[in-house]
Amino acid sequence: MNSTSPEDKQTMLVASLLGMALCTAFEAYGTITAMPVAAEELGHVDWYAWAFTAFLIAQVAAIVMSGRIVDRSGPVIPLIIGSAVFIAGLLMAGFALSMHVLLTARFVQGLGAGTTNVAFMVVVAQGFGKARRATVMSMLSFCWMLPSFVGPVVAAWLTETFSWHWVFLVLLPVLLIMMAVGWRPLMTLRARWTPNESSDPVPVWAAVVAAGGLAAVQYAAQRLGAAAVIAVMGLVALWVSVPRLMPPGFLRVSRGLGSVMWTRGLGAGAFFGAETFIPLLLRSQYDFSLSQAGMFLAVGAVSWAAGSSVQASARLRIRRDVIITSGVASLTGGLLINCVAVWGNLPWPLVAIGYAMGGLGMGLSVSSTSLANMQLSEPQQIGRNTSSLQVSEGLGNSLVTGLVGAVFAVLHGVAVTTVTFGAIQLLALLAAGAAVAASLRIGAVRNESSGVG
Repeated sequence: MNSTSPEDKQTMLVASLLGMALCTAFEAYGTITAMPVAAEELGHVDWYAWAFTAFLIAQVAAIVMSGRIVDRSGPVIPLIIGSAVFIAGLLMAGFALSMHVLLTARFVQGLGAGTTNVAFMVVVAQGFGKARRATVMSMLSFCWMLPSFVGPVVAAWLTETFSWHWVFLVLLPVLLIMMAVGWRPLMTLRARWTPNESSDPVPVWAAVVAAGGLAAVQYAAQRLGAAAVIAVMGLVALWVSVPRLMPPGFLRVSRGLGSVMWTRGLGAGAFFGAETFIPLLLRSQYDFSLSQAGMFLAVGAVSWAAGSSVQASARLRIRRDVIITSGVASLTGGLLINCVAVWGNLPWPLVAIGYAMGGLGMGLSVSSTSLANMQLSEPQQIGRNTSSLQVSEGLGNSLVTGLVGAVFAVLHGVAVTTVTFGAIQLLALLAAGAAVAASLRIGAVRNESSGVG
């Protein structure tokens, strides 16, 4: 006899989803915090950026493949499989004794995270009524944001007290428990699923080719002229595949959705490409401890939360596209301050100001590009375009982080730290400036929150 009521099952499902969101977000911030020590211990600091791009490249391909599976079999199977793959990646990283194994583990984690990405949102849509979805999404947003405050501090403590391996291993029992808690309501949800074949699916082959192109470009960039053929092959792969993953007019940076995609990808790439090297910058140039560098990451999290709150305010009487442009302009200004601070070896509070401006800009622009995507999409294309927006962010992150990683690999140990990290900030600044240019092409988008436009 099944004594679990529908209300109890929904409570169990909420608890499971919140727990998984907390673990995923903690892993992201924990990795940024612990990676400088891991790279130094494993003897491959020049491979530092690959720990992040390996994750992102795998995630791009997995998002598209997961979307196809969700359409055909529902979100439950991809969620379970993706979680299992993510756990396998955590286990591999937790016992990694070489950089090769750690990078492989990060790739596996990216496959798992990308597989669960789309499924997670569909579970929320299918598992809860319209009245409760907003509440669940609000709780999930809090869970994704909370680790940005406490995750770096906890990760630094684990790394300094025990080992960086524990940043990954500590999540294993929590994820297993959360999966067990959500098992019964997920099985109930699976039984109710009605297949929904997409009339215009995102092609999986294009995602795989794009992922390979990203890896080829980063590999070639770290070897300069010695790998020119590989670089050309990577660029051709991106040229052929990326337009198939995006709305029409993407390559022309057309008004509307094409420009929204470019703005989201370039802006996210600029911010995360620079943020990835923040702990290493603080340790190398400003003599921060790992704990201090971890706490510094909260600056970006707080300002991001502030920007996200501002863009949702009914009192912000400007159009949605203007909010997007303001956001990427704030990001650009913050990176400009960081360039000056790092190149000039100026006091670290200037870096904090620049980082805060960048986080504020991301808070304004990320939510706003998601809203603009929904408003500019035809009803039958919202799902596909949402997938494209996620892919554009992943592509931007991978490409910019890969290129700044190549700059670091070339200059590390050869140039002084001000030049090495200054060049990284400069490359991120150029990407942010391109995001501003793309945002000006979006066109007028109504701000539904304040009724302007």
